[in-house]
This record gives sequence, structure tokens and C-alpha cells, in this order.
Amino acid sequence: MSKEVVIPWELKYKFAMGGWAAFIKAYQYAVREKYGADAALEMYERVCTMDARVKNFTKTILNVFKINGNDCATIGQWFDIWGELCGQEGPTLERSKTTSREKITKCPYKTEPRDISDWALIFTNIVINTINPKATVERPKAMCAGDPYCEYVYKLEE
Repeated sequence: MSKEVVIPWELKYKFAMGGWAAFIKAYQYAVREKYGADAALEMYERVCTMDARVKNFTKTILNVFKINGNDCATIGQWFDIWGELCGQEGPTLERSKTTSREKITKCPYKTEPRDISDWALIFTNIVINTINPKATVERPKAMCAGDPYCEYVYKLEE
């Protein structure tokens, strides 16, 4: 009988999250290379919406962390957890019930081809619309588009 190998949780986390980020980027690059940027974005959106994957994931985070509400503070809190899970870094610039501004300075999902930089907005829009369909997002800065950091602004009209 073989001896059980004990793998530290830190390594399991890095393996899982690093593998997930690498897969997402590689998939987008492969589709882009063969069919173009528009097809890569279309396929990514299809995967995110198929079987309500991102919507269900959003609800899981809300339930596990017992996050209630549907305002921008709730959206910001959800993205705080998401950022911690995937290894994003950056400060919260503003947070209230009607506005949340986040700056991301480190992102494992940063893509190189700028013509697929809007992939992150697909994911983000599904998340915020799951929390509140009246919420909107703007991304004035994007690392995937060549900026030194990302900035997301979530708004909710009262």
C-alpha cells in the first residue's frame, strides 16, 4: 500500500487558482487565434451563461458568506471575496449604497491581446445583474487594454 501524500493547502490553492486562470486565458487565446476576437468573446459569454454558471456561482458566494442586499456596497463586498479567492489585489476607492469604485493592480486573469479585453465585463455584468438588474458597471481603465491597472465603477440609480 502506498503512503498518503500530504499536500499543503497553500499549494492546492495555487494549483487550483493558477490552473483556472491559465485555462480561461488559454481558451480565449485559442478561440481568438482560430476564429477571431469577436468569436472568443461570444464563446466566453456563452460558457458563462450556459446553465447559468456565473449566476449560480454569484448566488453561492452570496449564500456562503451570508451577504444580503442588492446595492453597490453588496456588489463591492462580493467582488472583495472574488478578488481574495482569485488573488487579485487593489484598493477600494469608494463604496456606498449607490456607488462602488475598485482599483485592481494585480490580476491573474490579465490577457495580452487587447481585442479580447472586454471578456472581464461579460463576467462582471452577469455578477452585478444577478445581485441587482438595475446596477451598471463602467471600466474606465483596464490592464487587458494596456492600462497600468483596472478601475471598475458600479452604480445604482436610486
